Amino acid sequence: MGIGSNKIKYIQSLKLKKFRDRHQVFVAEGDKIVRELLQSTFQIKLLCALHQWIDHSREIIPEKTEVIAVSTAELERISTLKTPNQVLAVVEKPSEEWSDDLFRQGPVLALDDLRDPGNLGTIIRTADWFGIRHIFCSPSTTDLYSPKVIQATMGSFLRVRLHYTPLPALISGVQHIIPIYGASLDGRSMYEYTPEIPAMLVIGNESAGIGKEVSSFIRQQVKIPSALMQRSEGLNGTGTAESLNAAVAAGILMAWLHGASQKH
Repeated sequence: MGIGSNKIKYIQSLKLKKFRDRHQVFVAEGDKIVRELLQSTFQIKLLCALHQWIDHSREIIPEKTEVIAVSTAELERISTLKTPNQVLAVVEKPSEEWSDDLFRQGPVLALDDLRDPGNLGTIIRTADWFGIRHIFCSPSTTDLYSPKVIQATMGSFLRVRLHYTPLPALISGVQHIIPIYGASLDGRSMYEYTPEIPAMLVIGNESAGIGKEVSSFIRQQVKIPSALMQRSEGLNGTGTAESLNAAVAAGILMAWLHGASQKH
């Protein structure tokens, strides 16, 4: 029977944030991600898949899930990928509610005005690797549920929850519970001390860093010294890069936090 024009328009509209927000859903694509979704607590509203994928997956598809068998050409029309991959799911957004208790359970991240979808996806994957389960994002940070971010997480969005909220208010409310560390080229070297755990690590915008309003609440600025910095301080090194990619810096500092957590 195939997919109707109204469904096609609806799915295509979800490429835009305003429609994802209006319907409180997002799109996820590919066999691996959709299979993980089907075994998670996320609620799938619609599956559009090739006939052979449906035949091989019937045992994991909930009975009440709407399933539409589509042709390769139809899947190409609704997909955001250059090469569509067998199946597309329309998924309900989970609740973003949280309590102060989660800040006592382990390190959390905060992202201030991070704009690049690839960086956000990589940070989510890295957080998943280090067991960080919550990331707090300024409202201007790129949308988790954009197709590019969902794909870049490689499924890690299923285990790492993102919460969009004004960071100054959040940090001012939790700074009595946990220490706040901010990534900054003007900070203290990460090699000079061990962070307290649990903690919040703040990562700023790719070019501008952490905004002034958020910075005013940060207890300790921390930097990742390059070999060039170390050489200027009388140590050996030949580093020449001016700065690190935001996702790379976040990954190194997450490892720094993880190392400290292993000592507790």
